[in-house]
Amino acid sequence: MLHKKNLLWLALVMAGSAQAQGDQRLSDLQITANRLPQSQSDVLASTTIIDRDDIERSQAGSIIELLQGRAGIEIAQSGPPGTTSSLFMRGTNSNHTLVLIDGVRINSAASSNGASSLEFLSTDMIERIEIVRGPRAAAYGSDAIGGVIQIFTRNGGEDAQAELNLRAGEDGFGKQSAYVATGNAETRINATLFHRDGDGFNATEADISGEDDGFESTGAQVGLSHRFSDTVKGSFRALRQDFDSDYDSNGDSGYTSEGYQQSFSGNLDMELEPDWNMRLTAGHFDERRDNRNARGRQTLAKTKRDELGLQHTFTHENGIDSFGVDYRHDSIDYDSIFDSITRDSRDNYGVYGMMQREYGRHQLSGSLRYDDDSLFGNKTTGNIAYAYQLTTYQQLGASYGTAYKAPTLYQLYSASPYGDYGNRDLDGEKSKSTELFWSYQRDGWHGRVSLFENRIDDLLNTALGNDGIYRYYNVDKARIRGVEISGGWTQGGLSLNASLTRQDPENRETGDQLARRAELYGRIDADYRYHAVSVGMTLRASQERPDSDYSDTTTAGYGVVDLRTSWQVTPMVELSAKVENAFDKEYQLVDGYNTQDRYLEGGVTLRF
Repeated sequence: MLHKKNLLWLALVMAGSAQAQGDQRLSDLQITANRLPQSQSDVLASTTIIDRDDIERSQAGSIIELLQGRAGIEIAQSGPPGTTSSLFMRGTNSNHTLVLIDGVRINSAASSNGASSLEFLSTDMIERIEIVRGPRAAAYGSDAIGGVIQIFTRNGGEDAQAELNLRAGEDGFGKQSAYVATGNAETRINATLFHRDGDGFNATEADISGEDDGFESTGAQVGLSHRFSDTVKGSFRALRQDFDSDYDSNGDSGYTSEGYQQSFSGNLDMELEPDWNMRLTAGHFDERRDNRNARGRQTLAKTKRDELGLQHTFTHENGIDSFGVDYRHDSIDYDSIFDSITRDSRDNYGVYGMMQREYGRHQLSGSLRYDDDSLFGNKTTGNIAYAYQLTTYQQLGASYGTAYKAPTLYQLYSASPYGDYGNRDLDGEKSKSTELFWSYQRDGWHGRVSLFENRIDDLLNTALGNDGIYRYYNVDKARIRGVEISGGWTQGGLSLNASLTRQDPENRETGDQLARRAELYGRIDADYRYHAVSVGMTLRASQERPDSDYSDTTTAGYGVVDLRTSWQVTPMVELSAKVENAFDKEYQLVDGYNTQDRYLEGGVTLRF
């Protein structure tokens, strides 16, 4: 069974992994976990897929709205849309989740912790999101301690289609997007233009000026795929978005952040033999962020990244083998009134292998990877998983994996007039993770229970050295234990999905709970469609959580309900509306920073 399924998935990926998804609703196809397409039942990891239908039904305007509260995911944001956000997966740090767009890393190489900026990513350009919880360093290398989130941009099919979406809401909000696609059996092309802006709201409680912190972002996305022959296909994707936002910092309300993010990716897939496929990949990412206040520029940070990869995949009667090499070059341009970074580039070479086998009711997978970083040295990581098919619909399994995060250029080479912050002797942060799981899938039901533990050593933090200067050191340890429950039911026009995470995110040095991570949080999504009308709701809830590792401040728990509805007036015209925070709950994600009160938004979508 595994052999037949994998042949299907490999045939689909030959069309270009994201482009192939436009052929049909591939709700069961998962690419991210092992860097190759597999059925979710064959991926022995905890995963979530959010497809285009889910995105449109939710009416979410940003990645932050779309991901908040899903299984294993907590997000903190310092004010209105466009302000700084942090994503915590299964209790790990905000820089322990690898974020990809069409296979390209989008984390900043110039920031202090190397996390990814999600606050400006619009849902208009997204076809699909795949979330993989648990360590994936054996597939991707550094950063994937908590998991991986991969965003696939929009694609097209063989038929010509066009879509125009216009929305308006309170606080001066407006959003416009246009999508066009055309193609035939050999060539497909699509493009998306999108823009959104708003006056926002006052980001902080301390700011009594009444000033709102607004935002604006504008972008475009293009996708192209072509079949050169029966055995050779290629695809290209490009995304660019410019942003400008206001934010508050240290009691000052006059800050702005302006810049852009752009990514490019290309794949060439070749079937060398019926059971042997080769993929060549190339990617580029660059980001510019210019932070200013009334006194002028504070920090200008630029990241440029180039990636190359070669992967060979072999299918067997009862499984798959995959081997690959990849290369990544990061460079930065950093200018700040506070500090500097004395080294501006780094290189990483990686070699990896993966195998998966099915023996009757038994499934086994394993992966191993070796990375050589030009600045901090080499690291070997691995992952092994086993599952037993209890019945046709139930699976019981276990996995173990190691992961790491390499220190950033800032942590290694930052300097200030008062001395060096950076420490050239830093080691990487290292983790060992164990998971036990039970899963169920039958007809319209699906569910999964995961017990997990992640022990992270050599966490980086600043500490006072013997010379009286604060520097980065490998001084902290963390242990995160938890249970994660997720499931859903679909029947006719009714769709129910829910997730609940109970965890103990502990600093092993102090015994304290890790900052901005709750012990209990969850989400419920319920949608019902009757003929041309649909209604839905989302409940997001979280317990209280400490706001900082350096104070006793606690942010209170909350429960927020969002409502939505849509009406398909004609096959070409759809009206929609949503109410966020319907019961006008006052709550905070970061201490001292406001969140959205009750908010109304509506729109129209025209499809041609």
